[in-house]
Amino acid sequence: MVDYSITYPFTREAAEEIREALLSLVLDHIKAVQETEEGYVLVFGRVPESVEPAAQLMQVERVTNPFMRMSLIVESNEGPVKLEMSGPTGTKEFLYSEYGLKRWILS
Repeated sequence: MVDYSITYPFTREAAEEIREALLSLVLDHIKAVQETEEGYVLVFGRVPESVEPAAQLMQVERVTNPFMRMSLIVESNEGPVKLEMSGPTGTKEFLYSEYGLKRWILS
C-alpha cells in the first residue's frame, strides 16, 4: 500500500504529489453519490477503511482547492461513512468533472 501520510508544514507541492493516487483510492471506495444543491455527498457505505483516505483527501483538497467546503460524516452504530463536498458557484461542476462522478449519477 502506498504511504499517503501527511507531514507539516503541508505544502501545495506535497499535496499535488499525492492527490491523484489518493483520489483514485477514495473513488474506488465509493458506493453511491448523492447530489446536493451546491455539490455532492460521496457515500462509502459501512467500510471503516474509508475514513482515513477520505480524511487525507480533505487535507489535500484544502490545500489544492481552498474554495471547497468539506465535511466527513461517520454515522453512529457503524453506519455509513460519507464525505460531503460543496462550495461556491462552479464547485459542483468541478467535482463532477474532476472526480468523474458520471458513473454514479443516473441522468
